[in-house]
Amino acid sequence: MGDIGKIVKSLSFIEEFVSTATALATERDIEQLLDKVLISVRNFTNCEGGRIYTLDVTKRILKLSTSHWFEQRVDGRWYTNRTLSSGSLDNADPLVYVMLTGATVIADDVFSYAGFNFKHIQAHDQAQGVQTHSLMMVPLKDHLGELIGILELSNARDAYNRRYVSFKPLETIVQAFAAQAAVCINNTLLIDKNRKLINILDHSNQRLEEENRTLRLSGAKRNHYEIIGNSSAMQSVFGLMDKVVDSNVTVLLRGETGTGKEVFARAIHEHGTRKSQPFVTQNCAALPEQLLESELFGYKKGAFTGANSEKKGLFDIAHGGTLFLDEIGDMPLLLQSKLLRVLQENEIRPLGALEPHNIDVRIIAATHCNLEEKIKKGEFREDLYFRLSIFPLQLPPLRARDQDVIALAEHFGRYYAENYRKEIAGFSPSTIEILLAYGFPGNVRELQNAIERAVLLCDTGCFILPDYLPDSMTSALDQPKPGDVEVDPMLAINTPFSSLKETVTDYEIAVIKQYLKANNWNQTRTAEVLQIPRRTLIDKMNRYSIATPMKRRKAKSLLDLPNMA
Repeated sequence: MGDIGKIVKSLSFIEEFVSTATALATERDIEQLLDKVLISVRNFTNCEGGRIYTLDVTKRILKLSTSHWFEQRVDGRWYTNRTLSSGSLDNADPLVYVMLTGATVIADDVFSYAGFNFKHIQAHDQAQGVQTHSLMMVPLKDHLGELIGILELSNARDAYNRRYVSFKPLETIVQAFAAQAAVCINNTLLIDKNRKLINILDHSNQRLEEENRTLRLSGAKRNHYEIIGNSSAMQSVFGLMDKVVDSNVTVLLRGETGTGKEVFARAIHEHGTRKSQPFVTQNCAALPEQLLESELFGYKKGAFTGANSEKKGLFDIAHGGTLFLDEIGDMPLLLQSKLLRVLQENEIRPLGALEPHNIDVRIIAATHCNLEEKIKKGEFREDLYFRLSIFPLQLPPLRARDQDVIALAEHFGRYYAENYRKEIAGFSPSTIEILLAYGFPGNVRELQNAIERAVLLCDTGCFILPDYLPDSMTSALDQPKPGDVEVDPMLAINTPFSSLKETVTDYEIAVIKQYLKANNWNQTRTAEVLQIPRRTLIDKMNRYSIATPMKRRKAKSLLDLPNMA
């Protein structure tokens, strides 16, 4: 009967092995797979109970995944997670031992076994009201030999007389079964993990699609200004325009000469609620005081010598629409006080009129001047400044819009090619290099004029060459860039007797320090000028103990705005 029993057990193992292999191919739910694995191994070992422990994704915490006693799945609240971390390892704990060594543990009589402390088995028996006699703990390893969990079996019985027997004769068979079961479990865990990651990815993609949709809508709203500007500086301006375009609030456009302040003022008007009404412009620096006053406020017949008829002022002409006052910083003081009253009372009194009358006009003002400095000199009214600065909008210079230079150049190239009925092939690479290197002190207006000139000089069907650009631009490549500095090699030599290695090191330190100072300690810009990765620059600064000076930053008020003149 002994040989027959072995044959029966072998056949039983093969049957359970095939069952487990089938589960690998069909079962994708990890909990159900663990139950099937545990039922299968209990069937051919003929044991009363069993448990499967699995490691979490960190491979440090051993959790109880499923626990059986006879044919029922039992509660696992009696179990305390094991953690593989320094300071918390219990060498007498058999679970910890199996995790650390990957060895199999067999105990024929758990409570008389001297090698380990089976506290977790005592907790299990007390919670379930049962008694464990024999025990077998087998590591579950994946195809790479890495531990993913532990298979634990309790109380093996003889298949014929139902007596408790040792797990020792079953060790080889159970280990073989555990090896295959571990692959099943690991694959299912990976599939489950991938499914969760896919769900997370799908959720993230949905969020990204929503964000992209929002950005596209926002971008569409900004693009309808028909102003070229993909740089971050321009996107910030467009964002502020979105906030104010549909209101009637006074806007103060600030920026250097040539930044296109009138273009932005017209865009705010044409995309706001007053777009169907007049847009009127007046340069406050273009006329003498008396003439500017009559232009803005108008006059009655006979108001002064030569006033032979009544004339409407620009405030009246712009009624219901927008009045753009360019170069407001050059407006005479007397007119500043009258403009302040208009902004406060929404009424004007033409020259020679006895009574004022109401107007409905949105004011957009612009200046390249440092109004704060003019206030200090008494050349501009502070109360008017605050009235105009309800919503200041700072327009960036072209040198702060590197991404927009070529786009603007191509736009002007197409415009003037069409205007002068020429076919232009485009810009040569050397021309593009010059445009990118040039600082454009005259901003967009200077670029526009340069491209118009180049189109006129360019032959039909040809590329715009550097020769067609102004001399001030073509010489830009020969001039040192803002971050360029000259380093005196002698400054790097500490002593006349320095070794070559020390001299090279000292020279490198001197170069890095001088370039950092030249670029105002901006590490990104310094790395670009030195043509090395920023990470490399930081590593060298740390290695050579080159410290960046601390800079205190203060919040800026309206009166602390930078001078854009």
